[in-house]
Amino acid sequence: MPVLEAMLERQSGQCAICMRKWQDCAPAKRVRYEVIFLQYLYVDHDHRDGKVRGLLCNACNTAIGLFEERPGRITAALSYLARTSR
Repeated sequence: MPVLEAMLERQSGQCAICMRKWQDCAPAKRVRYEVIFLQYLYVDHDHRDGKVRGLLCNACNTAIGLFEERPGRITAALSYLARTSR
C-alpha cells in the first residue's frame, strides 16, 4: 500500500486535527493530485525538517499555518476563546 494511503488508513480516513472524514472536508479549489482524497486533505509537514506529520483538511492546515506552527500561539487562542465565549 502506498505511504499516503496507509497514513489515511491509520487516521481512519479523517483529518488528524478535527477528525472530519475526508469526504466531509471542503475540496481544494484546484486539483493537484490524481488520488481523490488528496483533493480534500493536505500532507502536513514540519517546515523545519520536512518530516511529514499527517493529513489535514484545508481549514486545519490553514489554521496552523496562520499560527506559524507555534503551539504557544495556538494555546493562547484557545485560552482567549475560553475566556470570551458564552
